[in-house]
Amino acid sequence: MSTKVNGRGDDTIKVKEVAFLVGEKARGVLNSRIAVRNEARAEVYNKMVATAAYARGHVDCKEIIQDSASATAIPIVEVRHPKAHVTHEAAIGSVDTKQLQTLLARGLSEEEAVDLIVEGMLEG
Repeated sequence: MSTKVNGRGDDTIKVKEVAFLVGEKARGVLNSRIAVRNEARAEVYNKMVATAAYARGHVDCKEIIQDSASATAIPIVEVRHPKAHVTHEAAIGSVDTKQLQTLLARGLSEEEAVDLIVEGMLEG
């Protein structure tokens, strides 16, 4: 599953994704990309449960916040078989400074640069 959301103003974003890997050699990825700015708030809850041998899964949540926005990421992995494997990664932060400086040096305004960085994250 893939989720991509861009929140602004006073938006409230709530994402809840749950995946079950129940067959032998089942595969799955929960992939969330969220950007919030102004007063927007985001809460992302991702859960993956592996119950079969050789099931493989990954939960990946990346969020960018700006201004007075806030974000919460809750990745949960549950493995119920000794031969299953599930990993997770969650990252919340601001726009990458190096990317921002590069775009500013190329003549974009800060707002244009931030919009381009967010677009890239949501499309990637």
